[in-house]
Amino acid sequence: MNFSVERQIAAARWINVLALLALLGVLAGSLHLQFGVGEQPCPLCLIQRSGMIGLAVGPVLNLLWGFKARNYAISILAACAGGAGSIRQILLHIADPADPGYGPEVFGLHLYTWSFVTFAVGVIGCAVLLLWNTPFTSGDQGVCHAPGRFRALTYAVVIWIFLDAVLIAVSTIPECGLGMCPDNPTNISGLGDVGGWLLIAAMGVISALAGVFFDRRQSQNSH
Repeated sequence: MNFSVERQIAAARWINVLALLALLGVLAGSLHLQFGVGEQPCPLCLIQRSGMIGLAVGPVLNLLWGFKARNYAISILAACAGGAGSIRQILLHIADPADPGYGPEVFGLHLYTWSFVTFAVGVIGCAVLLLWNTPFTSGDQGVCHAPGRFRALTYAVVIWIFLDAVLIAVSTIPECGLGMCPDNPTNISGLGDVGGWLLIAAMGVISALAGVFFDRRQSQNSH
């Protein structure tokens, strides 16, 4: 069955949006651990978070300004950097059989192991999408030129990624200052389990409202 170029572009956009939502889910877990539970991230954790933000750059560029092979390449490079941080942390904790690992477990695996899985899936996913030539040759200019509900959703997701990046960057200042981050950072007094999730939910609501606002404003300016 042959799909039209328009349907293929729509499918590629949905894949990129869903990838960003998956990354937001992973970041939500780590941010809840920090601001809800109060467990400060270690230097390798920060490298992994930065890698996830970098992994999100490719889909963001694809959605806003059109599909380019180099956008996926940016994500692959970021995933390799973040994956290196994950592997380093995994090896540090398996070197000593008595080491319980750093942080809590999710389904029997620590967060840095799930981080490595995320980066591996990201690299494989980007590599597979690079084999899909139609989005690159279609002349797609991104959702900025495609009004509709999907554009508002895209703006909301992109803004949420941006807010996460800002929160991660700002939160490193009191922990690390202008020097090296401590290997074993001191835990802080978090917002509590419910408070941590409310913070993340609030960021989602703000992003959704901002996405609708920018979509409507762009629609008004185009008339």
